[in-house]
Amino acid sequence: MAKVPFSKLDVKINGSDCINTYCNSKGEEIQYEVKQYLPLQDKIDLVQKVINQSVDGNGFYNPMRVKLYLVLEVVYAYTNLSFTAKQKEDPFKLYDLLVSTGIFHEIVDHIREKDWIEIQENVWKTIENIYAYRNSVMGILENISADYSNLNLDATEIQQKLADPNNLELLRKNYLLKKIDL
Repeated sequence: MAKVPFSKLDVKINGSDCINTYCNSKGEEIQYEVKQYLPLQDKIDLVQKVINQSVDGNGFYNPMRVKLYLVLEVVYAYTNLSFTAKQKEDPFKLYDLLVSTGIFHEIVDHIREKDWIEIQENVWKTIENIYAYRNSVMGILENISADYSNLNLDATEIQQKLADPNNLELLRKNYLLKKIDL
C-alpha cells in the first residue's frame, strides 16, 4: 500500500464556536461564543491552573476549591467572556454567579461532552497521582532531602552568627555569668 502524505488531507482543527444567547436581568439578549473544542495544550494548561489554585498551604486539595477553579478555568478557556480584575478578585462570588444563573451549565452543554469529561477526569487523576507520589518512597525521600537542605542552611547560618566577633563576645559573657551563678 502506497503512503499518502498527511498534508494532502488538508485537515484543520475544528475550531468552530457556538453562539450562545443569555437574557440578562434587564431583558437584553447578550450573545457570547463557546468553543466546542479546545486544543490539547490549552487543556493541559487548564488542568494545571485548576491544580495549582486548588491546593492549600499544607498541600491538601480541597474538593470544593477544585470544583470552584474547574468552573472558572473552563469559562475562561472555552468562552469569549471577559471579566474585570475586580470580578476576578472574588472567585467565590464569580463562581456563584456563573452557577446559580445557569450560565455555566449552558456553557458546558455546548462543549463536547468528551472534552468536559476528559478535563474533569484529568484534574482528579492528577491530584490522585500527586498524593500517590508524595506517599511513595521517592516522594518521602524527596521531602527528607528538602528538609535536610533547609536544616543545612540553618546550620550554616548559625555557624556564621557564631563566627561574628560581636556574637562570640556576647556568648562568652553569658557563659561567664552562668559560671558565676553556679
